[in-house]
Amino acid sequence: MRAIRFGPGGTVDLVDLPKPEPGEGELLVRVRAAGVCRTDLHLLHDVASGERAPLVPGHEIAGTVEKVGPGVARVRTGDAVVVHFELPCGRCRACVQKKTNLCQEGDALGFSLPGGYAEYVKVPEDNVLPAPANLEVEQAAILACSGATAYHTVVTLGGADERDLVVILGAGGVGLSAVQVARARGARVVAVDNREGARDAAKHLGAEAVTSPEDALAAILSKSKDRGADVVVDFVSTAETMELGIAALAPGGRLVEAAVGDEGVLVSPHLLMDKEIALLGAHSSTMADFARAVQLAEARLLVPVVARTGMLAEAAVILRELEEGKIVGRAALKP
Repeated sequence: MRAIRFGPGGTVDLVDLPKPEPGEGELLVRVRAAGVCRTDLHLLHDVASGERAPLVPGHEIAGTVEKVGPGVARVRTGDAVVVHFELPCGRCRACVQKKTNLCQEGDALGFSLPGGYAEYVKVPEDNVLPAPANLEVEQAAILACSGATAYHTVVTLGGADERDLVVILGAGGVGLSAVQVARARGARVVAVDNREGARDAAKHLGAEAVTSPEDALAAILSKSKDRGADVVVDFVSTAETMELGIAALAPGGRLVEAAVGDEGVLVSPHLLMDKEIALLGAHSSTMADFARAVQLAEARLLVPVVARTGMLAEAAVILRELEEGKIVGRAALKP
């Protein structure tokens, strides 16, 4: 089968690999679309620096079941499915507590196991759900990370609900899904991005206000009558966005950091106590988050934004466009 492999030195190579064979409780999925996530850029940089072994990336996957292995009972050949990439061990304390995204003993498609930048991928039966029939296949694929992470940050961690003011810092692929998830919860949304196209997209998806980072605090205070935001989700996670998030919080507010940032900020215990604010970190998502995102998609309350599609051979070009900020929303590869 054809696949994209991140190779030594940071190459993005189209290669021929053996077609996987499903084992006990596993499925062979013919990939119809695989999302291109900013995390894939971090993986490419890690491979380039030698911090990670070469890999087949791709953790947002939609496709058709090509073959089922022994013991598979729920899924049939020919089913259209979406795939969650986290493969938790099911035995550790995190798994027992249903915080499977924090499992340290499991694997993940596109990280430690071959992912969806390929014609086929092997996955456990427990990791698939029926693909929403009302979405295009590339939109369905994006639910695996963009949709599930948006739900995990806005609802599972942020606790957003009706009448809340939710601020989304960074209206990229996940950020635009987060705008929709917050709106589905009945919350009001302010979206912040330095790109006009991203702000326009967030406005179209239901954000009550959109703003550049420079004007964000004033806009948030204006929309909240100087109270501040109940939930801020930071999909950029620089020192500047974290400072903005903390400054924007209302008493009792929650700031959720959801991106890999290199710099942090100093936070006074007095600030935390005085306003009783919570600073949270988000790591990936659970199968439960994924299922909720799929339900929202089936209700047309969450429609992932896919702005660019291409074939496997275009992976390097699309990754470069993503790194340069040229893609508003998500891109997808269609093997």
